[in-house]
Amino acid sequence: MDSSAINKKKEKMMVAAIDFGTTFSGYASSFKDEYNKDPTKILVHTWNAGSMSLISLKAPTAVLFDERQQFHSFGYDAENEYKELAADKEHHNWYFFKQFKMRLYEKKKISREMELEDSTHKKMKAKKVFGAVIKYLKDHLLEKLESSGTKVENNDIHWVLTVPAIWPDSAKQFMREAAYEAKIDGGQLSIALEPEAASLYCQTIPTDMIIGSDGAKFQVASPGTKYMVIDLGGGTADITVHEKQVDGGLKEVHKASGGAWGGTKVDEEFKQLLIRIIGAPVYQTFCDENTEDMLDLQRELETKKRSPLSKTARKVTIKVPVKIAETYKKETGEDIKEAIEGCPRYNGKMTWDNDKLRMDVAVYKNLFQGCCDKIINHIKDLMKKPGVKGTNIFLLVGGFSESDLVSNAIKTAFPDVKVISPREAGLAVVKGAVIFGHTPVTITSRVSKYTYGINISPPFDPHIHPDDHRVSVGGIDRCRDIFKKYIHEGETIPVGEARTGKHVTLKSNQREMLLKVFASTKRDPVFVDEEDTECLGNVVVKLPDSTDKIRVEVKMMFGETELKVEAKELLENSTFESYFDFL
Repeated sequence: MDSSAINKKKEKMMVAAIDFGTTFSGYASSFKDEYNKDPTKILVHTWNAGSMSLISLKAPTAVLFDERQQFHSFGYDAENEYKELAADKEHHNWYFFKQFKMRLYEKKKISREMELEDSTHKKMKAKKVFGAVIKYLKDHLLEKLESSGTKVENNDIHWVLTVPAIWPDSAKQFMREAAYEAKIDGGQLSIALEPEAASLYCQTIPTDMIIGSDGAKFQVASPGTKYMVIDLGGGTADITVHEKQVDGGLKEVHKASGGAWGGTKVDEEFKQLLIRIIGAPVYQTFCDENTEDMLDLQRELETKKRSPLSKTARKVTIKVPVKIAETYKKETGEDIKEAIEGCPRYNGKMTWDNDKLRMDVAVYKNLFQGCCDKIINHIKDLMKKPGVKGTNIFLLVGGFSESDLVSNAIKTAFPDVKVISPREAGLAVVKGAVIFGHTPVTITSRVSKYTYGINISPPFDPHIHPDDHRVSVGGIDRCRDIFKKYIHEGETIPVGEARTGKHVTLKSNQREMLLKVFASTKRDPVFVDEEDTECLGNVVVKLPDSTDKIRVEVKMMFGETELKVEAKELLENSTFESYFDFL
């Protein structure tokens, strides 16, 4: 990272972090002078869930826009307002979005123009939706500070936005540009990777704030300690492996990995359970006609997932809307009891009485089985990797890790590993992101997820180049689309280290140089048009008007949380504006 940019952020009087989650979001902050006295003194805002029993230090990632696509409300307020509109059958022209963050992980090609579908399949620009949530959380903090008599302006704050480490580079850029929509300037914004932020938090807090199996403690003071950070959120399982360095920094020893195995997978399994009983058409009718009840069911599931399960429990009760059974009766003429009896998978293992669905504990545990299996199998594969082998501490963080069923499944699968977790594991990311904002250089090196490079066309050599890549350029035979590597997949890159390439403009009066950037999952791709290789976008270098061809040195930095680029003219050493554009 450019040292002047770091210094400008360090001059800010406050660091505020926004944890934009799939299921829940929130923010935390600390003043620089307070951080210097006590790094653990981090303020987290609490949210009022209204009349519901759910208590959370974060708010649901739900946002409501009116008929003109103007922002109306966020979080519990958005859910409650939308429920009121639905009760009065006035919600159809409003736009309600919930659990939409995963679109940035699932979508193959992310663009500035991409759209999101709301709960009734109406579309809005994704960047407007994401930007509105960031702006709300930003303004909410500023208003809280003002109401408490603390004079802090937006420009006084170094903002940190958290993203999953397994996200593609285009998704990180999309979130940065969404923050620009929220009037957060690029010079005051940092991107933090979620498992890294949680790891920093656990390095900072006292050991008595970390709980573990068999009294295990987190050996924060031991250089050489290697541990796996398993960040389990609503959408993703985001996993990385760190090693404590002698200088106190953290070295990433294996590239970030994971998948879409978060808490929302349990919601999906419960939905499929209902569909097996009542059928997809009846379920869809219930959803379309009972928006208010659907939101209540989602809240009930969220509470249930986080509630500890007694070791002696034989049954689990979930409160369900009466309207489900009524809709089934109306559509089929049968009682819900008959539906269960007609479903061999659940007959004798489940009862449904008005608003209570009681099921055998084995049926309930099965809702978690799919994502637990994927998480555990992935960790088993990681433990076989050379850099990971021998890791004997797992650090569980993220809201989904607070589920006993999930944490116990991991402990059972890895009996020889110490499994530890900070108290309030769901806040480890947002608190750690505040610490990252104060001391971003704590992460000393990262491992590249991809082989990065650009495409070049050297003179054609029949001894090494295939004929199907031969092209004629200006009367000279060249080999098209050679992958010029800047960095290898799996390579360890010190933070701040740059890889350099020299380039010359093709013609005079060229005002812009574009270098196509490619990424491959292969260690040594030869051509940019190979399978498992894709064009991420461009490096854009803005050039002065010149009748001469310009020689440019382009430095790309791959060890940061985001890819960064610098460009200089070689003769006079003047710096040109340059940036990655993956959208």
